[in-house]
Amino acid sequence: MSDSIAITSGKGGVGKTTMCVNLSIAYQRLLNTVLLLDTDLGMANSHVLMGLNPKKNLSNVIGGKASINDIICKTPSGVELVSGGAASSELLNLNNNQRYNLINSVENYLSNKNKVKLMVDIAAGAEDNSIFFSNACNRIVVVVIGEPTSFIDSYALIKTINQTSGFKEFCILINQADSDHEAKELFGKFSEITSRFLEINLHYVGFIDFSKKIKQSIIDRKPIISSDPKSDISLKFQKIALDIINTPKNRWGGLSFFRESRQSA
Repeated sequence: MSDSIAITSGKGGVGKTTMCVNLSIAYQRLLNTVLLLDTDLGMANSHVLMGLNPKKNLSNVIGGKASINDIICKTPSGVELVSGGAASSELLNLNNNQRYNLINSVENYLSNKNKVKLMVDIAAGAEDNSIFFSNACNRIVVVVIGEPTSFIDSYALIKTINQTSGFKEFCILINQADSDHEAKELFGKFSEITSRFLEINLHYVGFIDFSKKIKQSIIDRKPIISSDPKSDISLKFQKIALDIINTPKNRWGGLSFFRESRQSA
């Protein structure tokens, strides 16, 4: 069954796009089609981490100069990429009609494909675009690090998504932790904070180490799961990918990616 996963965060600088790119490649090894849609329209850089420089991006689609089919970029890993392009007032200030049209365009492109995993790189924070595209996905993965600002902003993000869509299921991925013990402690603290005020379910889906290897992979523009597939970190990405799809999907009545699968989930 087709599935859509939003990778987001309360604040920037926590490694969200790195998580999204590596998880997309992990899913590519399990499924027929993985499409990474970069909706981080202010700072779209999934293509940078994949070592690509697409000639066309979402700005061409929004401007009516291209279709989704025209801007699909095949990556070396097999993941299909829709780049968000460079920041512009046109992209940063989308209206609802433009957002709806974008969702419909992506759905139409994927409609004749089976076992699709749509990965959506969401802009950090709780801005309109971020909430809109998060609400269109089956699952929400929030990347959190062990800093007070990350906790506060992640809580605000989850609260806003919950209030606008009624979503109750959220995956928490801890980044830049020193150990599984530390990551689970951070998750426990964050879970305790959110459970005081929100009626939601948080699912711990794993952690990624604070690693020089990941930093080097970003510099080299080669995702670590591709350049060093047998490393401990790459194996963690594979496990996290499986743990995410074993969590419950969210349901709601609004416009969404894969409407039919959402209704039957």
